[in-house]
Amino acid sequence: MGFEDRDYNRDEVATRSGLPGFQFSSQSVILSLIVINVVVFLLDSFTAEIKYADGSTDGTHWLSRMMAIDQSKFWQVWTFLTHGFAHASLTTKVGIWHIAGNMITLWFLGRPVEQRMGRVEFLKFYLAAIVVAGFGWAIVYAIFHSGGNAFIVGASGAVSAVVVVFVFMYPKETVYLMGVLPIPAWALGVLLLVSNLFHAFDPASHIAWEAHLFGALFGLAYYKLGWKLERFQFGWLSSMFKPRSKLRVHNPDAGNEKLQEQADQILAKISAQGQDSLTSKERRIMKKYSQSLRKNRD
Repeated sequence: MGFEDRDYNRDEVATRSGLPGFQFSSQSVILSLIVINVVVFLLDSFTAEIKYADGSTDGTHWLSRMMAIDQSKFWQVWTFLTHGFAHASLTTKVGIWHIAGNMITLWFLGRPVEQRMGRVEFLKFYLAAIVVAGFGWAIVYAIFHSGGNAFIVGASGAVSAVVVVFVFMYPKETVYLMGVLPIPAWALGVLLLVSNLFHAFDPASHIAWEAHLFGALFGLAYYKLGWKLERFQFGWLSSMFKPRSKLRVHNPDAGNEKLQEQADQILAKISAQGQDSLTSKERRIMKKYSQSLRKNRD
């Protein structure tokens, strides 16, 4: 059994994902993101409902409105991030379906992507996708819809980026559309594109297709251009999701403390950034260590 086949080359397994063959960490970033989104959604339900000057209301509540990107308040730059953690209020027309669709998609398709990227890299990718999608929407509206008072909430832009990366990573993987119809992942990507184009030409649509599109384009560029966000260091972000695995590689019979120390450092990197982050030298070190473990067992 080589390095690639060993359990210590994976995150600590908590359960199986909805897709066969994928596993996810008990410290999954995606689980944390979903919890944050659900908590914000529930808190929003207890805040005051927004009423406009004419006394009308569309069911939007105060918290989600304050977190939204507002076309008339682009100077509130923090909303380009916060809007991705708020969704349509429970009392709006779409109700719970807005957040449910995003979180279910993130749960089933995002975990394999997180496993491949690593926790910290995935979180940076997800947050960047939220910002890019928000700016994309704002630019389109500033150019073509000046003078309006539109606003946007939702994680759809970031989720679109995750879906695109999943499609390219696992194009032949079977996914279930609406939980029922089995289709290959590449077909899901085509449906995503067609859906956004359809809403783009529908003047009555209230779906922010611009955010979806820019999120998807960000995911495409990230994958195809081989971007890595590890160069952008945020101390609090890295410490929040720093690997806390109790596993420590130890081989008292090997008699090579340096090799053991190198292996421990590489394992921590795999846990934080994913297997794809390893250099050829690091892969050779782990292969050598794997061989030493096997030799000592024999």
